[in-house]
Amino acid sequence: MARHRHSSVGVALVFLVLAVPARGQVEDRLEAYTGRNATGYLAPLVDAFRSNLNSGLFHTAHVPVSGFHAGIEFNIMSTFFGEDSRTFLATTENGFSPEMTVEAPTVVGGTESVTVVGDASLKYTFPGGFNVDNMYFSCPQVTVGSWKGTEAIGRLILFDTGVSDLGRLSVWGAGVRHSLSQYMARLHPVDLAIAGYWQDAEVQNESDQEVIDARLATVSLQSGIRLGSFYPYAGLSVNWWRTHVRYEFDDLGSTAPVDLSFVTSGDLQMTLGVSYRVGFLAAYGEYNLAEQNTVAAGLSVNFPFSNRSVTQ
Repeated sequence: MARHRHSSVGVALVFLVLAVPARGQVEDRLEAYTGRNATGYLAPLVDAFRSNLNSGLFHTAHVPVSGFHAGIEFNIMSTFFGEDSRTFLATTENGFSPEMTVEAPTVVGGTESVTVVGDASLKYTFPGGFNVDNMYFSCPQVTVGSWKGTEAIGRLILFDTGVSDLGRLSVWGAGVRHSLSQYMARLHPVDLAIAGYWQDAEVQNESDQEVIDARLATVSLQSGIRLGSFYPYAGLSVNWWRTHVRYEFDDLGSTAPVDLSFVTSGDLQMTLGVSYRVGFLAAYGEYNLAEQNTVAAGLSVNFPFSNRSVTQ
C-alpha cells in the first residue's frame, strides 16, 4: 500500500547522527510512519536527548555567599537504551483494513520488521529499528559567581550533522543557582541550593531554515556534603520540554511543511553523583533517573585556585 514520508525523518536523522556512527537507509525505514505511530517510534531518542541535556548541570550544591569564583567544565553524557525502549504499540494507518495494533520496534529497537495481513491479503509492514545501544554527546560549561549566594551557569553545543538537509545542531543553555544553606545554619555541613535552567536546541539546514526547535526548562533542588576530597551530591529536577519539527519534502511535489511535536510537562529527573576534588581540579560521575536513564561524567577547573575546590 502507498506510504508517505513524514517529518519524523528529519528528527530521526538528527538523533541517529548523535546515537550511531552509520545511519543507513533512515528514510526507507521511516516511510511507514505518518502520524500517531511517529511519536511512539521516535520517543526513546527524544527522551534520551532530553535526559542528556538535563545531565551534568552541577556537581556541587555549594554556592559561596560572596567573592569571585569561576569554573570551566567539560561534560560527557550518555543514555543507554533498555529493553522497554525497543518496542511500542503501533497501529496500521492509511485506511488499512482491518485496523490492527501490534508490538513493533522503535527507532532504537531490533532491525527486523513486523508484517501483518489484512483484507484481500494486503500486507502492512512496520519497519525495524536501528539497534541503537546508546546516545551520547559532550558540552563545555562555565560557572561564574557569586553575588549574595547566587551564581550563573552557561553551556554551548555546536555540532555539524553532516546531513545537507539538516545542517547544524546548536544548543545553548543558561541558568542561575542560589544558596539555601546561607539561610539554614543548622544544615551545616550539608549544602543546599535551588537552581533554574533554560536550554534551547535547534537544527537549521543549509538554507538557514529551521528544521527542529526544542526548548527545555528545568527547576532543580540540589544537595551535597563534603567528605574529605569526596563530595556526594543529589538533585531532584522538574522539567518542561517541547520539541517541534518542521520539515519539507520537495520530492513529493509539494512545498507544504509537515509538523510533529513532543511535549512533556512536570517530568521528574533524579540525580545521584559524587565528585573528587584535588586543589583546583574536580572530576565527577553521576547517574540520572528519568524517562531514559543517563550517566554523565566530567572534569572542572576552578578559579581562583584557592576558592571553591578547597574551602567547600
